Amino acid sequence: MNSAIDEQKMKQTTSKFSFKPTVLPQMMSTCKLSRFPMDGKLGESFQESNKRYNRWYFRIQTQTEKQDKVEKDKGIEDVYIQMQNNQEEICEDMKQKDLVGPDSIKNYYQTYKKINRIKEQNNLFTIQNSVQTNLIIKSEQLRLLPCKMGLIKQKGESKVLSIQNHKYGDKYVEVLSEGLRTLPVIQDFNFNSNRIKENGASLILPLISKQARSIEMVSNIIGKKGLEPVLNVLPSQNCKIQILNLEDNQLGDILAQELFKAIQKNNTVKLLNLSKNQINNVSHTFIKQMIETNDSLEELYLHWNLIKGSGGAEIFKALIPNKNIKVLDLSYNLLGCGGSNLTPILKQFFEENKEMLHLDLSANQFSLADSQSISESLKENHTIYGFHFSGNFGYVDSKGFLIIKDDMRNFNQIHTDYRIRGCETHSKPYSKGPRSEKLMDICWICDGWQGQKFEWIPNKSGNASEEPIFIHFDFEGYEAIFLGKPNENGIYSTNRMVPTGELDYFYTGCQLQVASLTEPLKVHNEKFRVRTKIADQIIDVLLDETNHQIINKGKPVIQDWEQNYDIKPRTCDPIYIPAKLKKQKRVWSFPISIWAPKYKFDTEELLRKCFERDWNCSKITKFVKKTEEQEQIKEMLWQSYKPIRETYRYYSAINPSGDVFSMSQNPTSEFVNQCQLIDGKQMKLADVDLKFIATCSASQSDWKGNFRNPERYLVRYQMMEFLVRLSEDKYIRNQPGSPSFVQATRMILDQCLPHMSQFDSHKWRMERYFIEQCDDVCKKYKQVIDYVYMHNSQKKVKPGQAPFMCLDELKDVCNKANLFDENFVERDVNLAFCLSMLTQVDELESDRLFQMQWIEFMEALARIADKYSPIGIGKQNEKEWTYEQRFAQPLYYKLEAFMIHLIHTSVDEETKKNWKIPIVSMFDLIEEDDQ
Repeated sequence: MNSAIDEQKMKQTTSKFSFKPTVLPQMMSTCKLSRFPMDGKLGESFQESNKRYNRWYFRIQTQTEKQDKVEKDKGIEDVYIQMQNNQEEICEDMKQKDLVGPDSIKNYYQTYKKINRIKEQNNLFTIQNSVQTNLIIKSEQLRLLPCKMGLIKQKGESKVLSIQNHKYGDKYVEVLSEGLRTLPVIQDFNFNSNRIKENGASLILPLISKQARSIEMVSNIIGKKGLEPVLNVLPSQNCKIQILNLEDNQLGDILAQELFKAIQKNNTVKLLNLSKNQINNVSHTFIKQMIETNDSLEELYLHWNLIKGSGGAEIFKALIPNKNIKVLDLSYNLLGCGGSNLTPILKQFFEENKEMLHLDLSANQFSLADSQSISESLKENHTIYGFHFSGNFGYVDSKGFLIIKDDMRNFNQIHTDYRIRGCETHSKPYSKGPRSEKLMDICWICDGWQGQKFEWIPNKSGNASEEPIFIHFDFEGYEAIFLGKPNENGIYSTNRMVPTGELDYFYTGCQLQVASLTEPLKVHNEKFRVRTKIADQIIDVLLDETNHQIINKGKPVIQDWEQNYDIKPRTCDPIYIPAKLKKQKRVWSFPISIWAPKYKFDTEELLRKCFERDWNCSKITKFVKKTEEQEQIKEMLWQSYKPIRETYRYYSAINPSGDVFSMSQNPTSEFVNQCQLIDGKQMKLADVDLKFIATCSASQSDWKGNFRNPERYLVRYQMMEFLVRLSEDKYIRNQPGSPSFVQATRMILDQCLPHMSQFDSHKWRMERYFIEQCDDVCKKYKQVIDYVYMHNSQKKVKPGQAPFMCLDELKDVCNKANLFDENFVERDVNLAFCLSMLTQVDELESDRLFQMQWIEFMEALARIADKYSPIGIGKQNEKEWTYEQRFAQPLYYKLEAFMIHLIHTSVDEETKKNWKIPIVSMFDLIEEDDQ
């Protein structure tokens, strides 16, 4: 029984523990027993002893193994604790591994060498794989050579991933997608030319579309699956995409239309490039809707598609009111085909759109007639700084004009031209080295042209001091460019956009070609030879030296959509017309005159402000009690305000109170007599005096102490009140039926208007002064006008105040010039001063009415010349001149002679030396000069 129990325990022990420890004692026991022959009892005794021995052995062995296991587990636990305490030293993926910098490449290769150990560590401690680890593991799984995929780089920005032109393909893109899963910081992605197809794009674009700021996928085939993540993100509020470049992806019309619809709801995309995507004319409606609804798009590139003229017309219709698109590339389409009316739409676009800065219409198969129409329309546009038209008829010159040539350019040549890229510059072959031929197909933006000022200073740059002065540039083929009129300092200048690199040029003055002494010179070892043309005359130029500058690359033409230079494209140079042709060919208008920049005409708005000011200051409402009558009288006075004001200006200049132009009692009585208001019955002179005093005293308390409203003088706001008071005295008092104030005012205005209508100072300006000949005189003798004004505009100027001329100083000018005689008196100076002053709204709280500016002084001189009436130059000996005959001369003859008179009497000797006194009038020379 006991032996059976022992055997059962032995079996349990044997099954519980390993077999090897039990084999050795059994074998030893067997060997020992086999040496001695035994009978049955002895054998049983030995077997029983053997069993007891094995039981004790296994018991000891079990205790030993348990102790060893506890010690082993304890050792593992200690190692685990130690590893936990030293994870930064042991676990590779928990170390800081830079993706950009000198150590990034080294860290990547170290990761590659220890990849097995790193995988075990990450599995054991549940550590997230690093970017390096993900790239290597995925490469091993796909059996690809490990590659850094642009994520690990020695230099660059951490937020930019650029792997363009690597031809990776979809498998490597799958590797890249694993690296990007743990790298959400990248915002700018450039995958151009990487053989990425639909499957690869569908892996990578969902990962980057939500965080991307720039996506460039040029020359891939992303297909519908690849485009879907982008289409889903674009309309969302969380979209961050600003640049979307899908050029050359074979999208076709269907996918392109889906993209156009998505961008309609987008407010972040600034650049969209769908060039080379087989977009046909049927998509023009979606493009138009996108332009009309999207407010963020600034650059649109549709190069090398199949858009025809009808589609182009709709696109440009949408662009006419557009305020955000600055750059448009429609080159290599079919805008010249399709029989549409594109050119009228382009004309309207050029005239009305002021936002477009860079436009490319190259190689669109425009006909010669279409090209000519576009050339004429483009002349009116001065905001497109870069215009491209190569591959069609004509070329763009250095000023931005489209010059039409009958022969079309060679298409093989334009394939080497550069594409436009926003407002970035491209280097061109002519940017370095000398030039001798006229440059064509110029774009200020792409070519990086720089603004430069060129000046010819008489008697410093050379001996030439009179018109015409020309400049000749090498990039213009040394064509003559007329510098026009000199500025106020007598300097001839021009602002030009010029190409970078070496620049050679020279000047022509006094019919001689010379280099300017005030600008850098270049001495030629051999004679400099060139042929140029001036006023239809061919000239062979032979020079020892020319002007030479090196134009370095500086500020771009456009920066942050703002112009860095004041030079406008398609601005015409001044046209030189020989003297004998000048009269017949020049088309004069006020905007090109000397007065245009500073003279301000009396507008209805300005006169209305003056009237409201006068009405509010007057006391009419104090004695006209009824509100309805007040409104009717106000409207009648407004209808007659201009002649009332002009009449006041004339009579206020007869006997002013010091510098304040105002009507004293005598001029007022003269005005009443001229209007035939005094009849000796209903109105007498004494009645007029009483109304004069009543008008002056009614407002005296409001403006007491204000010298601009002198006592016993009428100022402008009181003129209307005076007329209304006169109407009361003449038509209401002692009148049967007692007409109302409205009727009385109407009657007195009807009686006074015939006389008041003759005082129109602006009529004299338009008929006699603002004409071409007077403009020529003022421009020619501007230096004299400036001199006289600057030397007689100091008497009442306070420190820090801009110069102005007062009435006394104008009288001094006339006195120095010995003008006063029986035909020209002080009253004429007062009138010239008063009538020349620009209209001021407030004459009670502003001194501007007494401070004559330069533009007003020039008119005052013309009025003085008109009244003084000197005999025209070269006409003194024609006959005996009476004053009436002198006065009947045209104003420009009198003004020219008056300028010569001022040179003799009012300028210093040094200034006189600059003037050659003419013996014949400039207006007679125009008809007789054969030069």
